[in-house]
Amino acid sequence: MSAIRKRVAGSLGALAILFSLFIVVGILLPGTVQVTRSVEIDASPEEIFPLLGNLETWAEWTPWGDVESRVEGPASGLGARRVWDDPGIGSGTLTLTGFRPPQGVDYVVEVEDGAIRFEGTLSIEEREGKSFVSWTERADLGWNPLLGWTALGMEDAQGRQLQESLDRLQRRIKAPPDGSRTPPDPTSDNDLVKRKPVPRHAGFGQRGRDANGSSQGPPSAGPDIPA
Repeated sequence: MSAIRKRVAGSLGALAILFSLFIVVGILLPGTVQVTRSVEIDASPEEIFPLLGNLETWAEWTPWGDVESRVEGPASGLGARRVWDDPGIGSGTLTLTGFRPPQGVDYVVEVEDGAIRFEGTLSIEEREGKSFVSWTERADLGWNPLLGWTALGMEDAQGRQLQESLDRLQRRIKAPPDGSRTPPDPTSDNDLVKRKPVPRHAGFGQRGRDANGSSQGPPSAGPDIPA
């Protein structure tokens, strides 16, 4: 029996050491994430901007079309805001903080009353008759050791999601729903967008929970946070 106790005690001691190392390394890992992806579109900035500057049209080329959310107030312009409150991905807001037609927009996403906050920029640069659209998202995950480990894989996961959205934007410009080349200026009604929720969002935040058990994960706009 004493030999068994020694083996058990040794195993528990080894696990305690590994857990301590996990926490320490997690704290030392960078807690910030920045991801940038881009696409070239054969269209002018004036043709592209209506799809970036109006939160209603984000549902046409980002995963926001798969999330139950609503636009509060005007859908475009400085201060335009989309809100959600879903048991699967938590609650939060996306607010336009910069509005520069036709060069681009800035936004801020806050999840669970600001427990997680990240910023994003969509910019359009005209190059030889075409447009170079760039999407950057930045997040500060703080000193949470679990999120420190999570941040290691965020760039690839979030980068894929941003690129997929930009590719959809490119296709949307090439083949708009009404058959015209120039995207229409969508109405800004505030009807609730009801679609089937999906596990991922576009921008920072896959469905998951932080160390306190709080839900994470709006669509991207924000980094993918694995569950």
